[in-house]
Amino acid sequence: MTEASQALRTAVAPILERHDLRLYDVELTGAEGRTRTLRVLVQSAGGGPVDLDTITAATQDLSPALDTDRDAAAELRGSYALEVSSPGLERPLRRPEHWHGLDGELVTVKTRAAGTTERLRGTVANVDDTGVELDVDGGRRRVEFSDMTQARTVFEWGHAEKVEQ
Repeated sequence: MTEASQALRTAVAPILERHDLRLYDVELTGAEGRTRTLRVLVQSAGGGPVDLDTITAATQDLSPALDTDRDAAAELRGSYALEVSSPGLERPLRRPEHWHGLDGELVTVKTRAAGTTERLRGTVANVDDTGVELDVDGGRRRVEFSDMTQARTVFEWGHAEKVEQ
């Protein structure tokens, strides 16, 4: 997966805003010369759920705009499939701004530093401009954004508590 360019972000964001959506992330997958996929992940600007009608309307506006935007077309270079969706329950954490507001949330992080790969699962304890502190197995671990190769939130299915009436 390749993070999309700033040109694609710039082309997409104002169109989403017209639909009361906020850009969460953009990624471009697939090899050049083949049909690639442009994945646009969106959130409601108000923080609530995103409904299918809003995503459909945003997709219908994005498609022609991306084809006519000179900088976006130069980045896309040929045919592509456009996917617009919410990031989901287990959302990718690819940019530092994705981490803000996640205090207390369970995450998994894959790191690569000094030639060693490590997978961590823990709770977000603190976030700053360069990395995060995680509570992992009763201890605190610092992970720099520059050492992360993959990260996402974790949704745990639990038992609903029975409400007595």
